[in-house]
This record gives sequence, C-alpha cells and structure tokens, in this order.
Amino acid sequence: MYDSDIIIVGAGPAGLSAAARARRIRTYNLIPASVMVISNYSPGGISDWTDVRMTGDGWMFEKGKVRDSLMKDMKDYSIPLKNEKVLSVEKKDDLFKVTTDKEEYWSLSVIIATGMRMTWNEREHFGDKLFGTLKGYRFMEDHFEKLCEEEKGKTIIFVGTHEIKKTLEFFEDINQGRMDVKRVLDEGKNIRKYETFEEDGKEKIKVITKNDEIVGDHINIDFESYQLSASTTDIIDCEKDENGFIKTDRRGKIDKGLYAAGDVTGTPFSLAKAVGEGTTTGLESYRYVFKKKFGAEAPVFAFYPIHKDGEPTYFEIPDLKESYRPKLLGSYEQSGEKIVFRECEMEFEKDILQLLKLLDGEHTLGEIKESCEKPEEDIEKVIEELIDAKDLTLEV
Repeated sequence: MYDSDIIIVGAGPAGLSAAARARRIRTYNLIPASVMVISNYSPGGISDWTDVRMTGDGWMFEKGKVRDSLMKDMKDYSIPLKNEKVLSVEKKDDLFKVTTDKEEYWSLSVIIATGMRMTWNEREHFGDKLFGTLKGYRFMEDHFEKLCEEEKGKTIIFVGTHEIKKTLEFFEDINQGRMDVKRVLDEGKNIRKYETFEEDGKEKIKVITKNDEIVGDHINIDFESYQLSASTTDIIDCEKDENGFIKTDRRGKIDKGLYAAGDVTGTPFSLAKAVGEGTTTGLESYRYVFKKKFGAEAPVFAFYPIHKDGEPTYFEIPDLKESYRPKLLGSYEQSGEKIVFRECEMEFEKDILQLLKLLDGEHTLGEIKESCEKPEEDIEKVIEELIDAKDLTLEV
C-alpha cells in the first residue's frame, strides 16, 4: 500500500495551489485524491516575505494574505503538510519513491514545486539584518552605498549560488574596502538556518550551514544568482535546461505521473505563474491518478470537457482495486467496527459501517437516518463530517 495518491514537494504558492486543486473535487461521482505536501520551510515561500502583485497594483495582496488563503484550503481539505527535507524523487515501477531526511513515502504521482532556491527561516529576519539583491533596479546601488558608509568596519555575508561572483564584483566596486565581505555558496543542501544573537551588546546574525557557522552584521541573499542557476532540482533526475531548471510541456508534465510547477521551471519568476502552474499540475496529476486507478478519464468538467455525441458527461465509478487504496485515501480509516476519522476516533459501530455502505448509491437523508439506530444528532454529525471531507455529496 502506498502513502498518498499525490505527493507535492514544496509549500510555496505553486505547491499549495497544486495541493488544493488536486484535492478539491466537487463533481458528485468523483472520489477525491489523497494529497500530501512535503517541505522543509514555512508555507508561502518567498511570496510571504512582502506584499505581492499577481498582475499589477489592481491585484495586490498584503504580506501574508496569499499564504493565509492557501493554508485555509490546506486545512479545509485535510491536506497534511510534512516538515521534512526531500532528498530524492525516484520512479520505481508503478510508483514514485520520495525520500526525505526522516522517512520514505510512496505515491502514484509527484509534483515538484521547490522554487528557484531552497528557503529556510529567512522570513523571520527579512528587512532587518537580512535583505536580498535584485540588481535590475537602481535602488540596489543606492542601498549598497548607504550601507557601506553607515556600517563601515562591519561584516556583510553574501549568500548565493556560484553565480554570486557577479554580485560580489558589483558590491566591491561600491564598497572600496569599507566593509568586510564573507561569502557562503549555497547549492541547495548545505544551509540549515539563520540566527540572530547578541555579542558585546551588539546584535549579530549568522548563517548556520551543515558544517559551519558564519557570523556577520548583515546578510544579503543574492536572488539573482538563484535566478540564473537552479539550486533545487538535483532531487530529481529529469530533463533540464542549460541553467538547471526543469523542462516540462505546457501542462507541467515531465513524464507519466511526474509534474513540475512554479519557479523550478524557470523564467518568468512570478506569483501569478506559480499559482497558475500549480493549479494546472494539480488538475493534471488528479486526472493521471484517476485514470490509473479506474481506467477511465476523470470527468473534471468544465476544466476538461469530455462530452461526446450520445454520451452523458458523467459515468458511474468502477470498483477500486485494493492495490490502489492509499493510506491517505479520504479522511477516515476502517478497522473492524472502529472508524478513525481525521485523527479523531468515533465509535458508532454498526451504524457507521451501514452509513458508509450507503455511499455506494444515491439515497435521501431520510433513508440514511432511517437505516441507522443511533440518535439523529449523532448521525447528522457523521454526515456533516463526510460531506466536509468530500466523501459524501448532497444534491439539492
């Protein structure tokens, strides 16, 4: 038995959008896929550092708003978020194996949404001792000049990929020896976190790597170096462009059951692109999983209209083989006469088992209640939970 129908690597806007879209299935005769998100950093990614614009000023979100909306969907759809670092993604026969620093997980489909760079706890320090470089704007030159003059004699740490040398040259032309410069090369796996502390009554900040701690007065994350060379794609062996970004087709597909979305696929780097590609790959992965399990196209209309002359736009779901029943299917597990639902145990014994059997057909609420012997309020509670979990749909 595998762990989840779909595993998403990364919890930025692309990963969270993919998770919600793959899980939110409203059509009455579709079974929702189980979805798991794995990420070693706080949800929201870089988009949660400051205000973001989807297109222009007319579609602007304040800091945290995008993340809060996406995390509400994660909660509403009971999508688990594992705080683990993914080390590799491999195809093994009919399944994918996702290896983290803690566990191994198996799934039918995987979406890579790791962004252009690995993020840790930078958000906690952003705007104070930690800032970022994007050299396409004149204000960066002004910022460096002001920093070098006001912080003369102090230490600045530059963090980035091997492309960071271009930013270092840019800074040194302005610095002229006023600040001490340290460099940390980040290839996606060596940085662990950032931390502030006091030393001789003055606040300092340090980069903690796998083997060292580098201390300074300021840290500059060179975003441009990450944009020029991907540092998060070494977890998967697949086709990449000359800069290491993952190549996909227009629907985010890398290979059968394998998809990528967001900054990990290269330019342009944008929240709108991340959400759009996340939505697309979420739908695509669901369609792949549904067809693999049931041998038919998922009627996910109106996203993918499949109506043919003389045929309905829906059909009854065939039986599900036991081999395609993941650990995270739906939000309940059945063990004998005990139902474990959303990590909360409810023991309605045979009445619950009878109710679950009724899910195979179409019944009125009255028929469901009449078939159960427990008090009406107990049955209503179970029905509400099943509807909320998308395991039962009511038509009105």
